[in-house]
Amino acid sequence: MANAFLNATEYANVMLLLAKNNLVTGKLVDGRHRNEVTDQNGLTISIKRPPRFAPNDASAYSAALATQDVVTGSINIAVNQYAKVHLSIGDIESITSWNQLMRSESMKSAAQTLSHQIDKFLQSKVLGFNNWVSGAATGSVNALTATAASPIASAVQARAAYTRLAKLGVPTEGLNATIDPADGELIMGNIASSNIQSENADALKRARIPMISEVNFYQTQQCATLTTGSRVATADDCQIDNGTLSVNYRDVKNAGSYTQTIHIDGATTDATTITAGEVLTIAGVYDYDWRNGKALPWLKQFTVVSAATFSSNETDLVITPPLIVPGTSDGVDTNANTAFATVSAAAVDGANVNFVGAASTAYTVRAAWRKNAIAMVSAKLETPFTGESSFATDPETGISIRYWRGSDISTGAHIHRWDCVYGASVTDCEMGTRIIGS
Repeated sequence: MANAFLNATEYANVMLLLAKNNLVTGKLVDGRHRNEVTDQNGLTISIKRPPRFAPNDASAYSAALATQDVVTGSINIAVNQYAKVHLSIGDIESITSWNQLMRSESMKSAAQTLSHQIDKFLQSKVLGFNNWVSGAATGSVNALTATAASPIASAVQARAAYTRLAKLGVPTEGLNATIDPADGELIMGNIASSNIQSENADALKRARIPMISEVNFYQTQQCATLTTGSRVATADDCQIDNGTLSVNYRDVKNAGSYTQTIHIDGATTDATTITAGEVLTIAGVYDYDWRNGKALPWLKQFTVVSAATFSSNETDLVITPPLIVPGTSDGVDTNANTAFATVSAAAVDGANVNFVGAASTAYTVRAAWRKNAIAMVSAKLETPFTGESSFATDPETGISIRYWRGSDISTGAHIHRWDCVYGASVTDCEMGTRIIGS
């Protein structure tokens, strides 16, 4: 019997539908499709960060005009990730209808592989969140001090993520979280054993975790893993070594520069390492609520952007967010620094630097964030010169898939392939938080 195939468009559409059904993290970020991504612009796209406006001082509340410049920053997203899956003709040669294609185990498996590639990459982006809280901390607002990778065992522990985001003034709509399946088992068991409302019972029957404090929790086996460096875990092992540190928002707002370099020394052990994605605090530098104009009751947390190694007991570290102090002038006015303030005060020379978590320890990173904290961009690949091809683009996630099939006369192979190019970046590191259990 001769092989009969659906047309290329149907193969593209079915793969997109099946892949989207398997996506977890891909549905929880701000996805978009951009046709302007080309070789000419280095496969990068610039995304604007939203502006902020400094609140009026309480003593100055009045109808008087108080203008403020609109200061917007931006980030670059490199669209350089390539997810793909290829099948030989033997896997799907008998498919002659849409329904057959949707039910094909080969197609389902291929779609799952494609979606897992996308989710795994997106999960790596949560290491850009600088906040990291413990569900067992007093009041659920303290910084993580745990020395073991503990699961989230209850809805109470899970709520710590919401508490941190709420304290930072992150809008409550569009809050999602991803956790390990082992966490989900413990949380659902904890909820099922309590007096739950009927809607929660229905959710549990569908093996889904109910909304916890306005956060939707999803299970994924793609959670990122952070293995901390070999830096000494002893408290106050390192100190700031390059004077009083702060920057102006106007100087760091542009694409790729929302960072700051600090120099630390005093390490008792040389040649130790610090891993990209680690979190640290600086003595005397507290988090800042720019909406209420006051310091928050925990030390500001920063995430390390680039891996580093101590040499002669010192090293440079690139961190985010940068230290922006309210009320300081940037040469134009004080409004921008006040609106985009990240810390209560500048870091001073000799201030102790402490790293979060134990040294040389693997942590499964659970995280909660607002949807627009991570932006994903997908672009349309080129139309092949040979064979048959088609494209399918999802308006919700922005993902664009190219289907391409062709035969090799020298080998007799008949290949079906689906390809997707995409990229993602954290647009605002403080719109999300990592979370750990007890």
